Amino acid sequence: MIFIIEGKIKEIYENSVIVMTEGIGFDIQFPRPELLKRGETYTFYIHEQWKEDGVTLYGFTDKRDRDLFELMIKKVSGIGAKTALTILKNLDRDTVTSTIRKGDFLLFSKIPGIGEKTAKRIVMELGGVINTDASELSGGNLKIAKDALTSLGYERNDIDTVLHSIDPEMPVEEIVKEVIKKLSNG
Repeated sequence: MIFIIEGKIKEIYENSVIVMTEGIGFDIQFPRPELLKRGETYTFYIHEQWKEDGVTLYGFTDKRDRDLFELMIKKVSGIGAKTALTILKNLDRDTVTSTIRKGDFLLFSKIPGIGEKTAKRIVMELGGVINTDASELSGGNLKIAKDALTSLGYERNDIDTVLHSIDPEMPVEEIVKEVIKKLSNG
């Protein structure tokens, strides 16, 4: 898997950039290519999407943008990579998260290709996740369990996804067992 690509911008297109690294040009889908400068070096946090016709790379210059992108495509039914990229092309990460926290679906419905039904789904399906992001917890049983699961080799994003459905009052051992059980069942 590709996690990070660092290189110089060779070409800039409407929805993507060509990044040169060690003589190889990567075509990276990027939400706002107009913000980048040709010839400058950037670090991109990558999300790979594999399909029958090839691999598409989605890149973000901030890891938190990539994490939000992945959260949208994993958690919101009907939102694929292209729609999530369109959202981040029209709204920055802070606007997306604050809009979800407020429960204001109308802003999403103004984005081309997103109707009222999808906008409501974004707010409803991400509302609990954005409001209680387990990665922002500063203590308690969930944090202890998360640290234990991370040390066992589980991915932080996967752990966070499952922790949202766990009772924080459960003993740490039970939380760890429950998360492992849920992660094993896919």
